[in-house]
Amino acid sequence: MDEIKRQLVEVSKLMYNKGMVNAFEGNLSILDNDRIYITPSGVCKGILTEDMIMVTDMEGKVLEGNLKPSSEILLHIGAYRSRDDIKSVVHAHSPYSTAYALANKPIETKAYPEMITLFDKIPLAEYGTPSTDKIFDGVKKYINEYDIILLANHGIMAVGRDAYDAFFKLEAAESTARIFMLAKQLGGAKDLSSEQLEELYEIRRRKKGAK
Repeated sequence: MDEIKRQLVEVSKLMYNKGMVNAFEGNLSILDNDRIYITPSGVCKGILTEDMIMVTDMEGKVLEGNLKPSSEILLHIGAYRSRDDIKSVVHAHSPYSTAYALANKPIETKAYPEMITLFDKIPLAEYGTPSTDKIFDGVKKYINEYDIILLANHGIMAVGRDAYDAFFKLEAAESTARIFMLAKQLGGAKDLSSEQLEELYEIRRRKKGAK
């Protein structure tokens, strides 16, 4: 339990220091034996300590802690119920990714090989009211195929085998969104040919098959 809490605190501070969350936004959790370790509501991620981490069951009922669990806990519960391999969920309002979410645009490309082979695309889930049971409704369509999903008019989420894995995916998505916006300022990214794209898609298929 101490290691789980340490990991959550460390990744929370990484998110805050990298400007991926502000003082009032973002949340992350780790699932361990049907116990959800999750950041508390209303606490800046930059000053989070291990004793602030909340523990709930899979229904969101508090088992340990003196604060309130994140108001987005239903997003986390929905992800954990969807796939057995998900052990951590990270949700943020990182600026470039969130700009795509607010514009209701998925992050996708026919120009950037790394994006294609790593993620294919980052889809956009339909809007669901934050802090309600509707928050996960739009995510259901994509959670079985994608580890990173934009939340329309809201932000972005990533899932992984641990908090570091989920965070690194989130960080990669933010970097990619920034690159695409910079490329647009230079006249737009230049698409690869259909033959070049098919080669990249085949590389991605082989990577997925090797997991």
